[in-house]
Amino acid sequence: MSDRGRGLFLGLLVCSLSALAIAPALRGQTAALPEAPKPQELRTREKSPPDQIAMVNHRPYVPPTQKELRHDYLRDTYGLWGALSTTIRASYSQARDKPSGWGQDLPGFGQRFGSSFAVTSINGSVRYGMEELFHEDLRYIPCHGCSVKHKVENALLAEITARHESDGHRVFSLTPTVADFSGPIIVHQAWYPGSSQGPLSGVVSARVVFATRVGVHLFREFVLERRHKDEPEG
Repeated sequence: MSDRGRGLFLGLLVCSLSALAIAPALRGQTAALPEAPKPQELRTREKSPPDQIAMVNHRPYVPPTQKELRHDYLRDTYGLWGALSTTIRASYSQARDKPSGWGQDLPGFGQRFGSSFAVTSINGSVRYGMEELFHEDLRYIPCHGCSVKHKVENALLAEITARHESDGHRVFSLTPTVADFSGPIIVHQAWYPGSSQGPLSGVVSARVVFATRVGVHLFREFVLERRHKDEPEG
């Protein structure tokens, strides 16, 4: 082997031995360094939910999904609560013989029931449409474990307020009022008998819709949601 070849061979050998000697030290230093957080872990920390859960009427509050809003609309308009409100208003009109042109026999009650059902359907549809448009939560949430005073306040406030954001706080809303007036105005203008029946009579009739809804709320508060602070424990 030439002198040049021997020199190259010895140089490569020295470099290899030096690398083997330094490698363990480098591995030890690398293991001692703290591991940097991954980007995915950072995103998870930023998006972690707060420990505090929003409470509404002494119950955990979860904003409704679109499916839940639709279910609430169908139940309150065409389900039990809608049928109850429709029957109460039709019976009230029958007892007062309003409008008098329909008489007080069975066909007259049928006409009043049909008109009352139309009011319920229009009101519910307007309420649901505005609820979706303004991203409001108009579900009625009974006050669990509240005093009688707070239960009555909850029933009344439900007709002039809506819930917003993830914590469900109350805000003033025109949606319930607009919805309560829509049905009576349209129905009175469209097919109630007599020239005196018009939009103004529908506005006056809306008070019955308001009273009926509040009455249903109170029924849910004091009959279905029985527990309140004034009752003895045990």
